[in-house]
Amino acid sequence: MEKKINLSGEWDVFIDFSKPVGQYEEISKNRRWSKITVPGCWEQAERDKKSDGPVWYRKIFTVPEEWNEGSVAIHFEGVNYYSEAWLNGTKIGSHEGGWNGFELDISNAIDFSNENELLVKVYKQGDKYPVRECLAGFFPDVGVIFGGIWKPVTVKLQPSAKIEDVFVKPNIQEEEIVIEFDIKNHAGISQNILLQFSLYNPSGELENTVTKEVLLPEEPLLLSQSCTVNLKNDIQLWNPEEPMQYRLETKVLKGEQEIFADQTRFGMRELHIKGDQIYLNGNPLYVRGVLHWGWYSETIAPIPTRDEIREELRQVKESGFNLVKHCLYVPTKDYFEIADELGIFIWQELPLWLPQVSSDLYNRVFYQYDRIIREIRNHPSIILWTLGCELDHSVNADFLSDLYKMVKVLTNNAIIRDNSGSGECYGGLLKEYADFYDYHFYNDVHFYRDLINQFAGSWRENKPWVFGEFCDYDVFRDIEAVRKQYNGELPWWLKDDLIENPGSKEERWNWYRQEAKMELLNLPFSSQHIVENSNRSAYVYRKAVLELVRSYQKITGYVLTSIKGNPIATSSIFNDFGEPNHVPAAFKQFNNSTVISLTWDNRRNWVNGGDRLINWDPNNYSSSDIFRPHMYISHYDRDSITIANLYWELIGSDQTLASGEVSNIKLSPGEAKEVGIAEVILPEVQHPTKILFKVKLTSDKEEVLNEWPFWIFPKRLNPDYSKICMNDPLHLLTGLEKVIPDMNQEAKGNQETKVIVTSLLQPEHFEFLEQGGRVFYIQRGEGEFPVQHLPFWRESIQLFHSHPVMNTFPHEDHTGMVFYGIATDTAFENMGKDECAPIMDRLDARTFELNNYLFERSIGKGKLIATTLRFEGGLGAQPTGINHNPAGLYLFEAIIKYLLDS
Repeated sequence: MEKKINLSGEWDVFIDFSKPVGQYEEISKNRRWSKITVPGCWEQAERDKKSDGPVWYRKIFTVPEEWNEGSVAIHFEGVNYYSEAWLNGTKIGSHEGGWNGFELDISNAIDFSNENELLVKVYKQGDKYPVRECLAGFFPDVGVIFGGIWKPVTVKLQPSAKIEDVFVKPNIQEEEIVIEFDIKNHAGISQNILLQFSLYNPSGELENTVTKEVLLPEEPLLLSQSCTVNLKNDIQLWNPEEPMQYRLETKVLKGEQEIFADQTRFGMRELHIKGDQIYLNGNPLYVRGVLHWGWYSETIAPIPTRDEIREELRQVKESGFNLVKHCLYVPTKDYFEIADELGIFIWQELPLWLPQVSSDLYNRVFYQYDRIIREIRNHPSIILWTLGCELDHSVNADFLSDLYKMVKVLTNNAIIRDNSGSGECYGGLLKEYADFYDYHFYNDVHFYRDLINQFAGSWRENKPWVFGEFCDYDVFRDIEAVRKQYNGELPWWLKDDLIENPGSKEERWNWYRQEAKMELLNLPFSSQHIVENSNRSAYVYRKAVLELVRSYQKITGYVLTSIKGNPIATSSIFNDFGEPNHVPAAFKQFNNSTVISLTWDNRRNWVNGGDRLINWDPNNYSSSDIFRPHMYISHYDRDSITIANLYWELIGSDQTLASGEVSNIKLSPGEAKEVGIAEVILPEVQHPTKILFKVKLTSDKEEVLNEWPFWIFPKRLNPDYSKICMNDPLHLLTGLEKVIPDMNQEAKGNQETKVIVTSLLQPEHFEFLEQGGRVFYIQRGEGEFPVQHLPFWRESIQLFHSHPVMNTFPHEDHTGMVFYGIATDTAFENMGKDECAPIMDRLDARTFELNNYLFERSIGKGKLIATTLRFEGGLGAQPTGINHNPAGLYLFEAIIKYLLDS
């Protein structure tokens, strides 16, 4: 049997970046050692997280004297990034690559009768080993590159022969497994051995045993072999509902003596692609993933405990996710093992990001990818692979083609993509080496429809589409709670300190300056108010986007950005403490194997001699409008819905306005279709009224729920338009004449005019203001006031001030779909409280800069209200004109009425 000594635990460490010691002869004289824990990284013990090394590790250990007859090796499961090692003054080897393990023979350097001194010199990626050439992945961006011996270390007595690199290839059709493996001869002489492969089913019962005699030659030391083991009983498949794992015991016998034994766990499961669908064990699969960058604030290196992993995956599953995408890093074997056990899928993305292309990089990628994949390829939880992320044209076709082919062979033809995000979108190769489409759409909610329609065009090659990452929405970090967690201090990763927090060099966002910038703004909102506002807004956004995506059958999955708050993003499902930013049961209603969503009727109009699509806002209605949702079900459970009923109810003012039922619904796995339509004439209302549409699908297997809020607005607020002058040279309000056919459109108005509405401020408007007039100015793009071009939904938080205009608009202190038709992509530069009275602001969730969407300003004796909000809609799938925009028309008239009445 292989004997081991675990070297994990307390080691000595020498860190001095001011006077680095590079040579063994120097460090061997050093007496200034401190303590460090292995596995771990030196950044846990060192304030300077920027310097790349070297850092020296030392471990004193003994080995049993009886080991002196055999070969002894030391096994490092992971050291980042480059390491050299000495034992008792003898150099025993070096290794480059942070993600895979390696083994060094120490037989000729070990002292069997005394203590042994092991010294390891380590560099992380940095000046010596350039970050973009050495597979650092996303760690330089998300937090900090970690360095050191970050995985366990063991000393092993090697048997005279052993089996390595076991790869189990399930063949479900033939009811067998094919085992590929290497035999390593440590004896140094030719020898006869017997290999024994025993297969145990998930219940622990022996399925079959196969033996194989092998004559090992003296050379080569490594011999590649294969064998086949048949399954004698019914196959128990690995799937998320029943993650059954088989166990393969491998033994080497010499005569009657067992000299080596090991085991490999694997799952009998089959993945294949047919058309635009992915199938697991013959059933269509819908991927519902969350993005993981490997961020763990306490350990810095991605080394959570098994209990922490189990809790993380439990929470992931509770919110409806079935996959974790490990983006540009490779987690520990514990993560894969627990995912296998719990039935959580893994998308493994290998760590090629913004590479500095060179022959050295290419060589590193091929060698290190080979070693990484061999270590993890038996895990049934890994269902998708990507070889890099958002690669541009600098990564050439031959490289990606060869890499794709290599990984195909190593993984037994797994589902693979060369470039997550696509060369099409990131300036890379248009010729793809990919089994599925993968895009990274980060945009406002009203732009998704056009993007999807274009990228899902019927003329494109038919293959599955899975969003590799998308749908981020940064929320407001609760700094007060963070300080409380860290005893009143800020953690290193939120400090404005380039040495302790190298990420603070990033000027695009200001997480590390949040407190200082918020103090300068001196907003009339508590931090908790903004936290709740942003969390509710993120929930609304993600619900709208995911339900839209589920209505496209060509799309077979997505990965949300991201799992947990980290130094560069709060667009997370869980906050900095691992607590959900949403109610898991509510989130699961639209993030599950079966989801009910809503689709809507189309509209067209004859415009300038031809038919054109007319966009309208299905989230907001006027009194007496027809409310007509199409109920659509996307069903990706492994079982069919043989018979089910769907019940719907429209609720307003705490009473049922209408209800209905759709009977005898049948759905096969992978089927997505419309199952029914509700049609209701909405009531007349005198003020904005919220209604709730609820649906429930009941079958003998499950109950599926969902619900949506909508708003009904009064048809008109009816301000006195005889006192209003419309001056719209930019034609922003085209369509308003259909609602108000007799409005005054003179540029200057007349003696009765009290309010001028304009899309272009002119000198006569300022004269009007000086004399006590009122002006409502709608600025589109560059204009009278400086603007910035900014997203409305993502990366932002809308702030609603107490003001008569905003108090009458039903914002509910968060950015709900009531803003769908008026969301804009420009905002005024902050006018300052001394210059104006803010009505609605934009707080950037990454930079903590303030902008204005809507403000009031006194000019002379008059009053100006200016806005960049889009009453005309017009962006993406927003309404086509103010006459199709009930929420926009209501807010427009509310502003006019306020100006008339003030």
